[in-house]
Amino acid sequence: MTGLRGERAAEVIVRHTDGRETRGSGYLVRAGVVLTAAHVVRLATRVTVRFEADRPAQWSAPARVLWSDARADAALLALDAADPGGEGDADGADGAGGARRSARRVRAARFAAVRERDAGLRSSALGFPFFKRRDDADGLTSYRDSCHARGEIAPLADRREGTLELRVQEPERDPDPDRSPWEGMSGSAVWAHGRIVGVVSLHRREEGLGTLTVSRADRWAAAADEAGREALRAVGVTAALPPAAPRWREPRLLLWSGTGAVLLALTAWFATARLTAQPPLHFRVTGSCDKPGTRLLNASSGFTPGGRYTNEIRSPDGKLFPLGTRQSNIVTDSGSLTWQWTCARTDKPGTYQARVTDETTHRQTGWVPFTVAPYAPYACAFREENGLWYAGLSGTTTLPLPPPTGGTSMDDVAEAQCLLQRLGFDLGQGNVDGWYGERTRQAVVALQQQAGATADGLIGPATWRLLRTRSPQGAG
Repeated sequence: MTGLRGERAAEVIVRHTDGRETRGSGYLVRAGVVLTAAHVVRLATRVTVRFEADRPAQWSAPARVLWSDARADAALLALDAADPGGEGDADGADGAGGARRSARRVRAARFAAVRERDAGLRSSALGFPFFKRRDDADGLTSYRDSCHARGEIAPLADRREGTLELRVQEPERDPDPDRSPWEGMSGSAVWAHGRIVGVVSLHRREEGLGTLTVSRADRWAAAADEAGREALRAVGVTAALPPAAPRWREPRLLLWSGTGAVLLALTAWFATARLTAQPPLHFRVTGSCDKPGTRLLNASSGFTPGGRYTNEIRSPDGKLFPLGTRQSNIVTDSGSLTWQWTCARTDKPGTYQARVTDETTHRQTGWVPFTVAPYAPYACAFREENGLWYAGLSGTTTLPLPPPTGGTSMDDVAEAQCLLQRLGFDLGQGNVDGWYGERTRQAVVALQQQAGATADGLIGPATWRLLRTRSPQGAG
């Protein structure tokens, strides 16, 4: 019996009739035959299948479509065995040559059906999605690394469409909102209990970043024509596939002795008891961000006392905050968390989500929402002191704006905006918002030109003095 093997997962590189080059995933299901999704090779003028990219055993070969069904979104590719080495091939190396010879002797993968019942089915897939794109060491080229997606199939979901719903760990990042982070994962074989039950077909953003649609193998033969059924039979796919089930449930392995059955039952009981002994994780955010400086706290329990936890926060646009990082801290002796969030004007208004992982047990909470409300606008409260004008938001006379480090100093920016308004400069609809935008820069340039100073749009000690001492008369 064989299961998912990394060296048999393939990158499917496709040149289309319109000249585009796209990528998908696939799996070597038997000698010379790769399984993938039909839409991956649709309108293809050239298909190259590559294995073990940038590894000693890398090899590749051109392929042709052996069978494809758009409705089922599944396809079989036949590798060109006569090819001495495809594009990017490394057959000159012993490792690659050995890998190619081994590929001709691979053990055929087995397929299974998914029974529709109220029970999850643990599954996995190996492919090359967009969010696994990495930069090479030279910084000039990039590649896609492998993604081993592990999760659970919900057998009763998507029954009307006739597909399967695979729920996996969400990607750590979403590089481009206009593209699915799972782009390129299509065609990867989905495994359950050592058998292939389908291929990844689609990611729908509206279902979340952790849900993939799977074309189910037990529907392919029924949808195929006679030639397609013949091609499918050759790789072991028929209309009557056995159900995906643990190996111990196969008939030839059910000849257990009474003692063996008892030991199995005891082992399962102890494993269940251990899992149920762990208290459930509880985490929610308390408080609300309705003004800067407010601190949100949490109510939590069930985490490993004295262990570590990892905190992730997702901003309203779906990206990890801040800057895609995770933050780690220590669980208290009572099993609660020290998690907190300080509200700041730099926070984008909207609904944020927090998720916590217990690093000891590797259990996770769900995404817990909390809201950052739009803050009240800045109010200018002018006063004159020792010949200098102040707006009540900042007393600086030297701080450079915008900050050269690229950070934010919103109260200082708002102070400058108030003083610009006092002098009669138009800041547009944004008015005093604490952001050093283009209208603010243009107003600073106009002030500097009026005063005969260097008009660079930057605020330093000299421009602060102009802002705090200049008279409104003549401002434009």
